[in-house]
Amino acid sequence: MMKNLAFSTLGCPAWDFETIVKNAAEMGFSAIEVRGIGQELRAEKLPCFLPENRRQTRELLKRYGVRICGLNTSCCFHDAGALEASLAEGRTALALCRDMKIGAIRVFGDSLAAGDRDEIIRQAAEGLSSLCSEAEAAGFVQVLLEVHGDFNTIEVYSKLLPQMAGHPSFGLIWDIEHSFRAYGRDYREFYHLIRPYIRHVHVKDCRIENGELKIEKLGDGQINVPEIIAELAGDGYPGFYSFEWEKRWHPDIPDPEEAFPAYVSFMNQIWKEICR
Repeated sequence: MMKNLAFSTLGCPAWDFETIVKNAAEMGFSAIEVRGIGQELRAEKLPCFLPENRRQTRELLKRYGVRICGLNTSCCFHDAGALEASLAEGRTALALCRDMKIGAIRVFGDSLAAGDRDEIIRQAAEGLSSLCSEAEAAGFVQVLLEVHGDFNTIEVYSKLLPQMAGHPSFGLIWDIEHSFRAYGRDYREFYHLIRPYIRHVHVKDCRIENGELKIEKLGDGQINVPEIIAELAGDGYPGFYSFEWEKRWHPDIPDPEEAFPAYVSFMNQIWKEICR
């Protein structure tokens, strides 16, 4: 069985924190990725992370043998007018991670539509570098840029990655659906460029027909998930495979009680084939 399965709390917006942790353990997950609980998206405002509740949260996680593998922020670096607010959110998330022994925060690029592309990429690198410097001073928290939006192509990362040299805390979250949007099943050139920086993977499936994207159950869409997992495993990827089931944004898709166990079963079957 796979030991490094996680899910994003995007997939269970109706569950409270204790229900999330309990179900993670019972369903076969070893970690959770926090992106909102209930109506609240900001991690530092969640009841489980309020200073007076943190000890209880640590005890709950320990009791069920579940860890938090990352905090997902809304930090974006494409808008110069919002840059300081994003950096402030990132610093707050880093401080929370330090206290709760959480290994990473997620940030975005995200859009290249509103200005000079090279300047936006430079601005993103500057913002990322600022957060990475603070993360490195703390010793262990990673700053992970998600492959998302316009930060999703060889052209972008061939310019961005050299600017992040010297920051060991910097890495990427490879969202395989977003790569599929850009490259379809011909993802390998992009993958080989970003592979040294992949620290976390978002797993999902989808179908694109007539320009419209539809979320699908794993195996029912057009993404060759087994091939991607096998390639990552063959290259020695050691991180989490996190199921980003976007129930919060798409309430019509199946509930987590159905989708989460199906993910575990699907991934374990892939692992069984890999280990043959």
